[in-house]
Amino acid sequence: MKKLFSLILVCVLVMGAVSAMAATEWRRDPKEVGDSITVYTTMDDGQQAAVEEVWYDTYPDCHIEWIKDSLGTLVARVRNESANPQADIICGGLFQTDGNQYWDCFDSYKPVNFDDLTVVDPNNYYAYLDQQYMCLIVNTKIEKELGITIDGYASLLDPALAGKIIIADPQATSSGFRQFHTILALMGDSFGDEKAWNYLTDLVKTGVRNTTSSSEVYKLVMSGEYAVGLSYESIVQYQLENGAEDIRLQYPAEGNTGCASGAAMVKNCQHRAAAEAYLDMMGSTELQQLRAEANCARGTNKEFTYEAYPSDDAIGLIELDYDYIGSHKAELLDQWTVLWSTYGAK
Repeated sequence: MKKLFSLILVCVLVMGAVSAMAATEWRRDPKEVGDSITVYTTMDDGQQAAVEEVWYDTYPDCHIEWIKDSLGTLVARVRNESANPQADIICGGLFQTDGNQYWDCFDSYKPVNFDDLTVVDPNNYYAYLDQQYMCLIVNTKIEKELGITIDGYASLLDPALAGKIIIADPQATSSGFRQFHTILALMGDSFGDEKAWNYLTDLVKTGVRNTTSSSEVYKLVMSGEYAVGLSYESIVQYQLENGAEDIRLQYPAEGNTGCASGAAMVKNCQHRAAAEAYLDMMGSTELQQLRAEANCARGTNKEFTYEAYPSDDAIGLIELDYDYIGSHKAELLDQWTVLWSTYGAK
């Protein structure tokens, strides 16, 4: 009996050790981190609050200064400040599909919990904290008034929706670019083929509104100015969980794509220890679980769990060639610019 008890005790200790090893310790000595960090971000106030909760619980004396804007504006600012960097981190709007176009802005850094993540950057420029899936946000009152069913990209070509669709500009916003290359992946027989571009041309010809603000997409659909907008799953789910009425989160009937987004350390930043600590925090289960609860975000940590969303199979998730999209991003956007300037709403 004594031997059996000893064996059970050993098993419990081993299991406990394995469990403890599963989540890498990411916290540092607060004295090492310093007293300030400047984060250029695309995240809204709610997302910032989730980050602050974990950050200040760990580093109570290190103040985060947030500077919020679109990714394009923030990157331009970092490049203009390269001789005297003012930011330590860019957080949000940085995706697997970006390729090497922003590498001149960043220093590489491998987070301590690199091996805990399902999605990593092999070049160590980006620390990925969530996976972004695409959706349509539908104003159900307008949909009912029009007597139509909005269930995917093809349904957006219904003549009843002419002038009633809003999208984010792929040139200016990360959500717009994600929707743009998702359409190129789903609406042709192969990525970016003639069939896919013909669909985009037909969509633009309907008189879609093209905004440089991702948030304007869902806000104007919620206010009833547009019947449908192209957005992120997490953004629309957040609105629903916080009491929004007369809207619906609609996954495209044609399928979906996923793409990890994250943060990166600004080259030669003033507060490197704090920047490293911030990137370590991005991959932690603590932050990612809190962001799921507070912001409806899908985390990249292997221990992350969240039951609010359907499975990948249920929404027809397909793989993207991130390297191809990253290396051809400028070319794809140039083609979009020509399309929009030719057929877009004036």
